Amino acid sequence: MIFGYKEYKLGTENLDRLIRHLNLEAITYSGLRRRGEAAFIRVASESIRPFERLCDRLGVERKSVRLSLAARMIKTVISRKGFAAGLVLCVVLGLWLSNRVARIEILCDDVKIKRGVLNVLRSEGVEAGSFIPSIDLVVTERALKQRVEGISWAGITRKGNTLYIDVVEKEGTEELVYDSHPANLVACENGIIENIEIQNGQVRFPVGSGVSKGDVVVSGEIVKTKSKWIDGKEHIDTRISYARARGSITGTFERELTFSQPLVSETKTYTGEEQTKRFIKFFDAELPLFFSSPEGLYETQESEQDICLFGLRLPLGVKNVGVSPYTLTQKELTKEQALELARQKEKLYEENFLGDYEIKDVQLKEEFTGGKAVIKAHYTLRGEMCRQVSFFMPKDAFRVRK
Repeated sequence: MIFGYKEYKLGTENLDRLIRHLNLEAITYSGLRRRGEAAFIRVASESIRPFERLCDRLGVERKSVRLSLAARMIKTVISRKGFAAGLVLCVVLGLWLSNRVARIEILCDDVKIKRGVLNVLRSEGVEAGSFIPSIDLVVTERALKQRVEGISWAGITRKGNTLYIDVVEKEGTEELVYDSHPANLVACENGIIENIEIQNGQVRFPVGSGVSKGDVVVSGEIVKTKSKWIDGKEHIDTRISYARARGSITGTFERELTFSQPLVSETKTYTGEEQTKRFIKFFDAELPLFFSSPEGLYETQESEQDICLFGLRLPLGVKNVGVSPYTLTQKELTKEQALELARQKEKLYEENFLGDYEIKDVQLKEEFTGGKAVIKAHYTLRGEMCRQVSFFMPKDAFRVRK
């Protein structure tokens, strides 16, 4: 009875026939009860007219007793045409606004990428005021990935009338942002250079040299000297130019790490007291339908249900938040169990962080200290030793020579 109900007092004559016909004619009712020489029934607002016609046809005496609040409100709205028209106008306006882009949020800190995303969106017809159901999100995401420099992935999510653009920057995006600045190739490991392949820059350490972390191996400051003799004296002409050092410097280096696992570990134990907290959503606002917030430790899972009318989303919806409380319990591990967990951490490090290197040797030292199982790992690796680091040119380089 979404639209309320009307309660009737009925006479008992032909009451049994009326009850049989109620089910046959699919009349929505509830609360049928007898009290002395009378019966009472609640009939849904949408079934009032069919019910009254049925009572007249079967000769059942009826008397209106009470009209529910929802039914009274609907009756008032219908009887007042101006109010009804205003309400319809508000619903239509809300429907129109909720399906128009009000805001675009780009989840990225890079100013250049943000500007590129906005330009592509504008060219695809996606901007403030655009009709959301007409936007092909798949096509727009593909356009962002193909035409915005510096990103490898883009995703669009709609929440209300706000579009959230999430992008993943390519590795080395700093090079794209600061492409006009010169750069050095700087050692990021302590090791020995075995091979150098450069496209730009001036080599400072030849093959076979040992370098320390932070050394400039290939410089973006290119110094050229030219010697000439005038009147028996040597004159050296020095010219400095700037470039972005590019290339690959590979070599052998060592890396040391420590992996540990306490003998006492904490584990999650779910209490099983699942809760669901609900919010009413109106545009981007969320109104809680509960009085007390969950306490203690818990995990949450969210889901949203939007209200649609004729295939279009209204600015109203319900947000459900599932709450799973849990407690942390401590568990005593044996030395062998703790050591095995530490070994797993070391293996995960090799798989996740050393995949780009050739592992020439691994030495592991296992021990127990401070209530922990400790593995000290010494790796001998071969691979890329340098990374590109931008720098600013000195002011002298901008002076115009006369």
